[in-house]
Amino acid sequence: MISRRAFHKIAGLTGVSALARTALLPGLLGAGTDTAAQGAQGAPWDRYFLGAAYYPEWWKPSEWEIDFREMQALGINTVRMGEFAWSSYEPAAGQFEFGWMDRAIELAQHYGISVLLGTPTASVPPWLYELHPDVLGANAKGPYTYGGRKGYCVNSANYLNASARIVEALAKHYGQFPGVIGWQLDNEPGFPFDQCLDANCERAFQAWLRKQYGSLEALNRSWNGAFWSNHYSDWSQIHFPTNSAEGGWQPAILFDYRRFFSDSFLNDLGRQAAILRQYIKDQFIFTNWPNMTWSVDVFEAATRFLDASAWDNYVSAPGLSDFHHQYIASFHNDFCRCAGPKQRFFCAEQIAYVPPNALNEGLRLQAYLNLAHGSHGQIYFEWRRPEAGNEQFRPSLIKRFDGSINPAKPVFERIGKEFARLGPRLAKATTRADIALLYDFRNEFAQGFWSGGERNEHYDGNAGRYYDGLRILQRNIDVAPLSADLSSYKVVVAPNLRLVDDATVERLRTFVAQGGTLVLNYRAGTQNPDGSMKRVLPPGPFSAMAGVTAEAKLDLTEYSPSNGQFDSKLEAQLGIRFNGSEAVFPPRIILEALTLQGAEPIAIYQGGRMAGRAAVTRNRWQQGWVFYVATDSPEHAFHEAVAREAGAAAGLKPLIEAPYGVEVTSREDSKAIYYFVLNLTETPHRAIPLPRPMDNLITQETGVREVTLDPLGVALLTHGREL
Repeated sequence: MISRRAFHKIAGLTGVSALARTALLPGLLGAGTDTAAQGAQGAPWDRYFLGAAYYPEWWKPSEWEIDFREMQALGINTVRMGEFAWSSYEPAAGQFEFGWMDRAIELAQHYGISVLLGTPTASVPPWLYELHPDVLGANAKGPYTYGGRKGYCVNSANYLNASARIVEALAKHYGQFPGVIGWQLDNEPGFPFDQCLDANCERAFQAWLRKQYGSLEALNRSWNGAFWSNHYSDWSQIHFPTNSAEGGWQPAILFDYRRFFSDSFLNDLGRQAAILRQYIKDQFIFTNWPNMTWSVDVFEAATRFLDASAWDNYVSAPGLSDFHHQYIASFHNDFCRCAGPKQRFFCAEQIAYVPPNALNEGLRLQAYLNLAHGSHGQIYFEWRRPEAGNEQFRPSLIKRFDGSINPAKPVFERIGKEFARLGPRLAKATTRADIALLYDFRNEFAQGFWSGGERNEHYDGNAGRYYDGLRILQRNIDVAPLSADLSSYKVVVAPNLRLVDDATVERLRTFVAQGGTLVLNYRAGTQNPDGSMKRVLPPGPFSAMAGVTAEAKLDLTEYSPSNGQFDSKLEAQLGIRFNGSEAVFPPRIILEALTLQGAEPIAIYQGGRMAGRAAVTRNRWQQGWVFYVATDSPEHAFHEAVAREAGAAAGLKPLIEAPYGVEVTSREDSKAIYYFVLNLTETPHRAIPLPRPMDNLITQETGVREVTLDPLGVALLTHGREL
């Protein structure tokens, strides 16, 4: 056991330091740098983080050593601790107790387990709420009462002061503590409360608007105050419309609120990062997004203050649903990789549960799915579930109440052994993609996130459908921001790109002019960056290069059998059929009526008055192609058909041609290219031919010319870079 060190001494902090006060100011947040985060360059990234969330504050100290010893036996090399331990660290204002965590970290290190520490700011202690009730925010029903977790107001000065105090105390104590390799900021920022409507936030929103618009005249013009006589003459008149008589959150104010909400969390997280950077050495900073598309701009976070990104993967294990469900994890992994500086990301929480009668091999497939998309680790949630509390019944666990490891123990042991060998081999491997799905938070904030059913236009739902379709090409995919350099891509898909500025339009024109293939869909290019409507018909500034104009549309959300406005027989007749195919896909929401101005149809409508009109088109423009999808469908095969057409136009071929339901990706370093062949189905696939002899790194066979995949089976193949 290593000896305790002088780190145990901690100066009592009774107020907010000058550093913390300075860090509250916008614009002073330092981005992660190589100098400030040397740990991100060193040993931590030379392996794969295989770990578990662990909460020593829940258990008797006599049990800690047993747990860490059993973790080591399973191959676990990392634990994540402390993200909800504020009251244990600081039982009263300015009084700190770190000895218990010191002992836990020392035990973990003794068993070869590194520690990721969370700043414990996601759940305020009772004494803080008693002193300052405004540390909790509010929703439309009113202020939050104490109990549970989260709900904290990132615009409350009292919360920010207390948060700065505990973060600075932890940073001073653990910033150079042996065994601590990284820091998690908060916990799942922005989730599950996607809005905060208390008085502190309302005042902060007014100040944010003043900074954004500069004058009420500009705000009234952007929000169209003439509509319903909503001209504001003072910033204090702007309130959250939580219970308005009619209208409520009109699009402009909701759009600005979503941007404000994101900025509020970015400022809070960046403030914590700035405090940590004053004290840490050889440690990296990350946060665990609930998923990559919730309510905070993760691209901006990566640019401003993170050394790595992470997300919490609760996609149910393979074998429990259609294989397309696993593409949710693929999407968020690729998104997290693109939002992680230098592609550094991992799964900070990974589901570890497989119900009875399911294939435990699904856990192994999930681990390889993460690795295949570039993850540097996965931290299972959790090692032991609590004996009491709100999560005492949740099934996501490794160690059970009776002290035994769950029935998947052999699979966990296999993962541990394989990843201990393969993780270092791929530590410096990166992903190179020639397909990009452009994801834009402004469009998400304007259109809504998280799909609420089949009849909606939420941005995330459409982005996910196009990503799923692209997986049919069996190549790597980046989920990139609009600002990304497009020069390395052959296919770019920009779903629901409605809000668009002139610079983005010009960049996409250049991409196509130089030979790229661009896919746009209905209503593209119809809104200004502030959310107001352009005086154009879809696809607006893209019309000339797409070779189409949408003259009218049928919106199925405007019709329903309940109000007598919809002919169910007509709905049954409506369909979309691609040229040369007999398959007919049902439309989901939109059917635009296109006027062709040079484009050729590759799919047409069937049924009703739109029968025979173009549904999907392609147009040769300068050296490239533009595909315009004037409709949509709930069926995966529809988006796969679009992807095939775009891929063919760009001349793309699979990395390895594999059966339907088998995902193929690759990573590479200076010495080799690594191919992942992942069977997402329960159908075995025998003798899949390889384009050249390769080595199978899992079975350690050399010169193989074909690969066989069991149900939910995986293969990791490689060859040298010389071709």
